[in-house]
Amino acid sequence: MMRFFQLAGLFFCLWLAAPAFGQAAPQTRVVSLNGITLELNGVSDAMEEPARLLLEKQIGLSGDQTVSPPLADDLAFFLQSRYLQTGYETATVDWQLAAGKVVLTVDEGRRRYVGKVTFEGVEASRNSELQPYLVRQTKQREGRKPKRLPFVEADIQAGTGLVVRRLQADGYLNAAAEAPVFTRDAKGDSVDILLVLKPGPQTLFGEVRLAGDLSKFKEDVGKKAANLSGKPFNEVNLETLRKELKGNLQSLGWYRAEVTSSLVTGEQQSGGAVPVVLTVLPGELFHVTEVRLNKGLSNGAQRVARSVFLTATQQRYAPETLDLLHRRALDTGIFDRLDVEPAVLSSNTMALQITGQEAKPKTLGFFGGYETFKGPFLGAEARHVNFMDTGDSVGVRAEASTVGLDGSLQWTDPAIFGSRNVLAVSLNAETFSFKEYERRTVALRNTLTRRITRRVTAELFQNTSLSAAESTMLTLEELGPRDYSIISGGGRLTLDFRDNPLNPRRGWLAGISMEAGVDKGDADLRFVRTDINASWYHPFNEKWRMAVAARSSSFNSSEPVTEVPIEQRLFNGGATTVRSFSEREMGPESQRGSTPLGGLSTTVLNAELSYMVISNLEVAGFVDAGSVNEEASLFSPGDLRYAIGMGIRYQLPIGPLRIDYGYNPNRKEGEKAGALHLTFGFAF
Repeated sequence: MMRFFQLAGLFFCLWLAAPAFGQAAPQTRVVSLNGITLELNGVSDAMEEPARLLLEKQIGLSGDQTVSPPLADDLAFFLQSRYLQTGYETATVDWQLAAGKVVLTVDEGRRRYVGKVTFEGVEASRNSELQPYLVRQTKQREGRKPKRLPFVEADIQAGTGLVVRRLQADGYLNAAAEAPVFTRDAKGDSVDILLVLKPGPQTLFGEVRLAGDLSKFKEDVGKKAANLSGKPFNEVNLETLRKELKGNLQSLGWYRAEVTSSLVTGEQQSGGAVPVVLTVLPGELFHVTEVRLNKGLSNGAQRVARSVFLTATQQRYAPETLDLLHRRALDTGIFDRLDVEPAVLSSNTMALQITGQEAKPKTLGFFGGYETFKGPFLGAEARHVNFMDTGDSVGVRAEASTVGLDGSLQWTDPAIFGSRNVLAVSLNAETFSFKEYERRTVALRNTLTRRITRRVTAELFQNTSLSAAESTMLTLEELGPRDYSIISGGGRLTLDFRDNPLNPRRGWLAGISMEAGVDKGDADLRFVRTDINASWYHPFNEKWRMAVAARSSSFNSSEPVTEVPIEQRLFNGGATTVRSFSEREMGPESQRGSTPLGGLSTTVLNAELSYMVISNLEVAGFVDAGSVNEEASLFSPGDLRYAIGMGIRYQLPIGPLRIDYGYNPNRKEGEKAGALHLTFGFAF
């Protein structure tokens, strides 16, 4: 029996000591930071890295290289502040100097976390809405989503003010709150929070009246004003409408327009509604008469800026037009920063003052990666902007991949003859090896581009190319002419109403391109190629979005498809078309192998639904349909093939990194079940 009580007593002692074994005990740590030795006592494993990073930062900011009492006192103060911000509400840090080092002794105490949060005085349904305001400062400092939020009393006190302001934004203008009540769990580590709110009566917008000269507005501003009536009253919404009306007038040329707002006293309506009057004073209509350039800019930079912004002169002042020109000037790569400020010259004229900072003229970059079609690729690109102080740019680019080599030399004049047009001339040399044939091409392309408006771009182009194709496997009909030279020209019109060209979530894009040419090689043929595309993007909410697209191309030739060079034919399948097929591999193939032969027309239809899992990461489901036809005809369904699949997109500065797998639901004999695609950029 005595033995039993001894064992029971031993287990009881172990049970009491269990919490000590559940976490690492504080220990002494000696670290050297920027040449200064620190001894840390009482720092737990959980706080070792945050403490070290904080101390390293503070020593770096101080610039001290030897220990001293002021340095030690500062380090102790900042370390204690960090503990308090991490939930150790009773933490203390003492310091002393010993043997040429700073000794910091920490008494961490118990770490506390936010427990149950209760709001009284408002509907229970608003708890989930108000709680993020109460703990906002702590969440922002954490920078992530912790399983448990540290309790920091100062943050909760500040968050109480945010909760009150949120109520005031909802029309409770006299909202107030009592001091938050904290209940600490004596046995655990949580702190429950009770916040008693006193919203008071809610005030609404009553009738919103417009006074003054409303004839200058293009839109029905009365509807915008009427939309506020009946909504919770707050000064932010009123100020937003006032600025919107003022900005609307300024965008139409009334640069000094004023819109004032006032409450109608003595006319408070039933239900606490407050009438509001917005008075519109347009003033004079302003026109831009000259462009003034900072003399510190180089001759080339001045030439480009003058040509770009000269189109705004002798026109009414229009911020939207200036924004378009500003973007065009930055697109040249000459400027790192460009500032455009209007300066009033008289009662109705103004000048544009252009200042800025020029970019580094010479850049050299290297790139590489992997794509399903190209395989691994590696390249380099060098660019010289404002070449010889002319405003022109010269670029050289080279790339090597498993499908061949590609090199180009390009010269660009962003303001040809002082106009709004951009002239680009590029010389390209390429070798391309695919399946059972190889091709070598040298091409010269001239492009004249004009951005008509912010959303509309027009382009004229002319191409001249010399090509040679070789194959020991393909027949003459399958390969088409071996040696050919093509001279062609055409134009393209693009309407881009997307919110972001790299990763669109809203808006639409449409374009049409036509190219006519002749082939003076083995086959003397004439052709007209037409490409049409349209896509639409729509977000349902912050997480969900959808996109649909339709594209079609047609190659009308004086000869049948067998007399058209294989590289001039149209192909389908791949990461941006029908994703159940590998690149180009939909449609007819060679008899002795698996080389895609292409056709004279293609059609592609896409639909995609995506969901944002976390910031910058999306998953998507998609359906594609498309065809390849030997006859030239736009949007001809032909033998439609399909893809059903899923994908992942990770957002990068250059666009999304995309992984898609498309399943082939109606595959034919010899076709694969589907295809996996790894590439960059949006599918359509």
